[in-house]
Amino acid sequence: MRFDAKSVTIDVTSFTPRDALQTLEKYMHEGAKYHQLRGIVANWFAEVVPEPATFVVEFVEIVFVRLSEHGYRETEDDDGDAMVCMYLMLESLGRVPGAREGRTRRRFATNVTRGVVKSDRARARAGKLVKLAITDITELSIAPVRPVVRLIETFGLELEDLSFASRDEASDAVTRYINEQIDRGKQRSAMALVFHFNLDQFATFETLLGLVQAKEYTIALEFASMEPRLTKQWIELCINDGVENHNHASLRNAYKAVTTFKLEHEFPDVRTVYYKSTISRMIGKGSFEAALRRAGSDEELQRWVVESLAATDQFEYAVEYANRCGLYFNCDANELAEIQARRRATFFQLPRHLDGACVFVDDEKSLLEASHRYLWNQGMIGIDTEWGADVGEDADNADRSGDEVAILQIASQLGVVILDVPKLLYSCPDTLETTIGKMFEDEEVLKLGFAVQEDLRRLSKCHKAFKTVQGVVDLQKLWKLLVSKARTRSVSAPWSTEAELLRYQPVGLSALVAAVLGKPLDKMMRMSDWSRRPLTQSQMEYAALDAWTLVEVHRTLLEAHGAHYSPLLERVRKSYDYTR
Repeated sequence: MRFDAKSVTIDVTSFTPRDALQTLEKYMHEGAKYHQLRGIVANWFAEVVPEPATFVVEFVEIVFVRLSEHGYRETEDDDGDAMVCMYLMLESLGRVPGAREGRTRRRFATNVTRGVVKSDRARARAGKLVKLAITDITELSIAPVRPVVRLIETFGLELEDLSFASRDEASDAVTRYINEQIDRGKQRSAMALVFHFNLDQFATFETLLGLVQAKEYTIALEFASMEPRLTKQWIELCINDGVENHNHASLRNAYKAVTTFKLEHEFPDVRTVYYKSTISRMIGKGSFEAALRRAGSDEELQRWVVESLAATDQFEYAVEYANRCGLYFNCDANELAEIQARRRATFFQLPRHLDGACVFVDDEKSLLEASHRYLWNQGMIGIDTEWGADVGEDADNADRSGDEVAILQIASQLGVVILDVPKLLYSCPDTLETTIGKMFEDEEVLKLGFAVQEDLRRLSKCHKAFKTVQGVVDLQKLWKLLVSKARTRSVSAPWSTEAELLRYQPVGLSALVAAVLGKPLDKMMRMSDWSRRPLTQSQMEYAALDAWTLVEVHRTLLEAHGAHYSPLLERVRKSYDYTR
């Protein structure tokens, strides 16, 4: 529904905070959005409410009383609307012209300027309310900590404003309250109070340790920066936690602190330790080339890449990277052969009849030859793409290569064609259009993909040859439909097993291949650098398998379960047109 803030009518002669709460809750239940409610409150403060700050304090008190009466627990959703309304009122007060003024206050080793409500009367009432909320013998002590913190920050309250007999008594009460919140796992809110009231008794190693254990790294870094004597303790704590507990986040924050505070000369090993952790994570995700790039020209890190590859049985890459970096690496030939045999036995492999039938195409001649030999006059093909590698400083924050398609794999029952898309677009775009583009437009040719829409979207950005694709079947969507049907109709098929019927997330290609063809795919290469040339033999095999297994899965299901499979196949078959 549409709301006009100025169309909301109220009785201006008797409008109370309780009326405001009831009105806001009414409009929330009717579907009003937050920004619409904010407009309503802004109109009240501008035209109806003479003292917005006092009005807001009374409003917050009403909500606190309601929460105490209902036995509020922060893990429950009861009174959620009232909480939202309370945050709305506090936020809106900060927007009222002239309601607050900036004042400079001490924040550990620095000075900061914060807004303070100018009305002494309203600030005193807010201080009294905070006292009631943080004193555990009162009925309002059940109030959740976040709105208490927000109230303190919005009004700019000092310890002297909290209605205690003395500043020391107020400090003791706030300290007890903060410790209670830390014990309850509310470190973020607790530290907000430490910062606000400048409580230097919390500037300790124990506080930092608690923040690390709670994974509140951002707050801890800010805390350490406020008190220089804690900075080195913070870095040492992160290093120890990262090394002893293999906590990559701690190492990342140690490195961040060292570079932020320019302490490289005091912590010369942090970069290496952090980069080694990053490299290990990249290799664990199959981002081998990204890991080598992260090592750069640092010989110690290069050696770490090689050793990490060997530790994960990636001896082929360990040997290759050692040679590229000029490092000595001794690999036992028998051990390597044993590992390769074990992987072949574990994962699905290309059939022998495709030996020599997986070709790399990067010029007009090879494009014409491969298209004629493996793709023309084929009733169905499998299509897949590989994109640029993830190569960031951290696997959690990778610098992606964008939408660029590095290779396009097209498989038939005769073989697999792997196209170097960037090079073909540069050297022979017209031939690409008359071969692959023509085949994509032919609705008689069934195109099999897996989660294929993103592949086609990226391809469409490369060249007009890929903008129209007819007769596409997404096997992931088809499998989901088959499983859905099996839940209401018993059938003996790969998609009706208990594992598939209980599956929550969409099936992955490796799991689909395992269900239909008996073994999963080896996905170790999924994050490798597909833009680097030449592709390795492992990359070629991986790329070929991703496309060819689509054809083989389809053929197997069609032959063994055609009566159930074929009707649903036609239901998901569709065309994509990116020309518009």
